[in-house]
Amino acid sequence: MIRSFRRLLTIAFLGSVVLPPVAVISSMHSVGQNLAPGGKLKIACYCLLAAASVLGFLASARKFEPSLVQESLHQGEFLDLLRSSLVPLGIVIAAGLSLFLELAMIRWQASMFEFFAFYKNFGLLACFAGLGIGYATARHREGVPLCLSIVLFAWQFALLTFLRYGLPFGQSSSLEVIPFREQLNMGVDAAKPTQMAVIYLLLIVVFLLTALAFLPIGQLCGRLMDHTRQLKAYGLNLFGSLLGVVLMFVVSSLWTPPVIWFGLSFLTLIFFVVRRSKSLFFAFSFSVLALLILAWPSNPLWNRIYSPYQLLELGYGDNGLLRIRAAGHYYQRVHNLSSVAVRATTDPKLLRIRNYYELPYRIAGDGGMSQSLARDPAMTWRLLFVPERGTCACCRK
Repeated sequence: MIRSFRRLLTIAFLGSVVLPPVAVISSMHSVGQNLAPGGKLKIACYCLLAAASVLGFLASARKFEPSLVQESLHQGEFLDLLRSSLVPLGIVIAAGLSLFLELAMIRWQASMFEFFAFYKNFGLLACFAGLGIGYATARHREGVPLCLSIVLFAWQFALLTFLRYGLPFGQSSSLEVIPFREQLNMGVDAAKPTQMAVIYLLLIVVFLLTALAFLPIGQLCGRLMDHTRQLKAYGLNLFGSLLGVVLMFVVSSLWTPPVIWFGLSFLTLIFFVVRRSKSLFFAFSFSVLALLILAWPSNPLWNRIYSPYQLLELGYGDNGLLRIRAAGHYYQRVHNLSSVAVRATTDPKLLRIRNYYELPYRIAGDGGMSQSLARDPAMTWRLLFVPERGTCACCRK
């Protein structure tokens, strides 16, 4: 079991180190630009470091494989020795944790790249795959240590945060496209042939990291369910799953950030880690690391607000006026359409936008529009904010 898990980890690691330079090269090529000599030198240095890191990863994985096997055996013994009176509670908590973490991961991924926001079923399938394999292999004597789930969550947090905010401006565009025909309706740039390989590589890596992170959690639930009658275990699992969904609904309705979601999840996960000082310290250390990555102000120029449904980002454009992004995607912007501003600007686009929004006044007259605004305050917002990209040609980004 550990050997197969290690091979999949190796594939995910290779994809993780290959993604940044491939994304940069593909993004530059898609706009008809070539890398500057300095950029080529940076990529060459990165490739050398990446090759060294891959060799180090392979050597470390082989070296620590026996230790991971022992850790998995200790983890299984710890769960098998759990008092029978605590097993029902353990099943409820483990099932609730799996559903809560699944929803948290889907929400967080959707806040990083547009693809995951539009196609949330992708993250759902990855979580289901990991949990399903975990349930199916729960009876194996040799499982996957539970603490590795936290490591894989931290790994994915670091990778996607770096790909989103760590690459130079304009050199991550290949990761912000959607390789399907729906991109024309959603306002996202169409993926070019040179970008297809990059976006699919990202999807493969994210799917692997997500599924592998949920595999030990599925084994935890399955192992606990084997300690009681099947029908009772299924009922407890279903009840715990509902509790997990309700808890996610509560924390989302409170507009909490991902640090809260995953902090609660990791704290619960550590509760099931085998009571060994090394195991607990390992799990706690990576939990802190993962939370620090989530809390890091990767883009301080934007105020990030996690609404009950999605991520909202408030920032300011070159003109100093408010811009809004939803799930990392352009949503609205504010324009100063006063007569003074329009006369002072040399931008013809601003005049076109003002003419578009003055159309109701020209039809109904100032008096009629004033009465309409008094009856319908929401109309005021429609006149102040530019709607979502794609509504009209003059408002497109």
